[in-house]
Amino acid sequence: MTPRRSLALYAGLLAAFAVPSTAQVVAPPPVPSVPTRGITWTTCPATVVGPGGVELGDRLQCGTLRAPLDHVAPDGRRIDVAVVRVRAMSPTRREGAIFFNKGGPGANPAALLRSIAVGWSRTAADDPRDGAKRLLAERFDLVAVIPRGLAPGWALRCVTGLPPRHAFLPTHLDDANWQLAIGDAQAVADACTAAPESRYINTEQHVHDMDMVRRILGDATLNFYGISYGGKVGAWYAAMYPSHTGRMLLDSSMIFTHDFRTALEASLNARRSFFLDEVLAPLLNTPSHYGLGDPLSINEAVENLPARARETWFHVLDHPDRLAAALHLSAWITQDGLSGMREFEARIRRTTFSPDPDTHRAIRWAAGVLVNLYLRPRPTTPQFAISQDGDSVRQAVACNDSTWYLSDAQIRAMAERNAATYLISNGEEILEQLVCRRWSAPGARQPDLGPLAQVPPFLLLQAEKDTATPLPGAKAILARFGNARLLIAKGSAVHGLFNFTASACVERAAARYLLDGTITADASRMLECDTTSQHPLDELPAPLPNATAPAPVAAPTPSPAPVHDET
Repeated sequence: MTPRRSLALYAGLLAAFAVPSTAQVVAPPPVPSVPTRGITWTTCPATVVGPGGVELGDRLQCGTLRAPLDHVAPDGRRIDVAVVRVRAMSPTRREGAIFFNKGGPGANPAALLRSIAVGWSRTAADDPRDGAKRLLAERFDLVAVIPRGLAPGWALRCVTGLPPRHAFLPTHLDDANWQLAIGDAQAVADACTAAPESRYINTEQHVHDMDMVRRILGDATLNFYGISYGGKVGAWYAAMYPSHTGRMLLDSSMIFTHDFRTALEASLNARRSFFLDEVLAPLLNTPSHYGLGDPLSINEAVENLPARARETWFHVLDHPDRLAAALHLSAWITQDGLSGMREFEARIRRTTFSPDPDTHRAIRWAAGVLVNLYLRPRPTTPQFAISQDGDSVRQAVACNDSTWYLSDAQIRAMAERNAATYLISNGEEILEQLVCRRWSAPGARQPDLGPLAQVPPFLLLQAEKDTATPLPGAKAILARFGNARLLIAKGSAVHGLFNFTASACVERAAARYLLDGTITADASRMLECDTTSQHPLDELPAPLPNATAPAPVAAPTPSPAPVHDET
């Protein structure tokens, strides 16, 4: 494992994203233009929107949509879909609604929607950075159609959250453990597909649910603000309802022209590049500064982390100090057999980790954190990444939206490759593929993304160093759709930028676009904002907002025709 710059990797990803697929595209037939019934709006319980809703008063409302189980081929079956809205502060000046999707898939948007609405409503209209947000709160409803399968609508709860039978895949790829992983995947697929509703938990039906709410509200167009996977939701809506698409802010969007597997691999590659460039390279360049040996021995130590260490530390090796601590601890484990808290604590106390006092203290602190993770008992109670219904919905959408065509042998080969390539992976991407391979036929009809090229200009917002949805994906979307615009937050790694930065340039530009469609005074398709921090807390106490406007930069040339790729 040797460090290399990420530019070559990004160029390769961008080229891969540009390759069209031969996958068949099935455009969903139109759905009825008039909903069969409305929504009864009531007070939102704190269990749905979280604390703090009182400040919004009766503007904050919750309701239930009785949606057809299949909008395209309704057969009388229906499903309860929860909806949350915050009404415009000035009803007489109302201009429409902004629909919000938090991403995931599986993330419930209710609490964040309430929090955003409170923030926008508190802002003064003459605030130099956030004044446009106050105007948004005054003139637009903020609406979240909670994705199917999430409470308080009909909830899918098919994953248990209990520890799997199989051991940590990246370090246990033997035949016996592989068969256990296949058995675990089959159990998840069987449990999740047992419910008749599970086939209809997908992006296609969610988009139809959104348009049904639009029709109930009586709006001619739907404005949209989506984060991460929410970018795919917005793109599918625009492709399926182009004549009803208003402004679309796609913040940190996944590469929606490709499937979940491709997007996940892009993220893994970006995280690996970050690890090599930002975490490992400093140790290789100045090993003595971190109390380590020569670069060759460092590389060997990274590649041969003890299995238990890799299992418990893979998600926190995101800083040179933590990696240095991990290598020191790993040497003690393999060479000296340290295995108890007292042994580790004593060794940490008497070790000088670096000749630099600040670095020594940072590594010593990181070592304490890693020891606690290493010695912590394996969980025996349910553990969820989002929640039980959130994790279940994530699995269902991933399997229903795409055709998962790899064989078990091909997936195992990928697992072996990933284990050798991605220190920062726990193998979940492999288990997801094993589950989806055992899923029944995908439930979503793939839309033709061609109509997306005909909607009003939409804005992509992207952090330069985001590893969850890497920048090359946004640039590939920009190159494919001539009506796309891209605003890059230079130097930032924040995933989900709007409302979560201290950058006046980013916040003003995104809010102004949602307010009136303004992106820039000139014809530039790609813009940059210089960001001084990655999170508002980094700038407390807040300085006077930076008045710098987005700067135009050269953009990729649009392709002649957008092509959907779902393989």
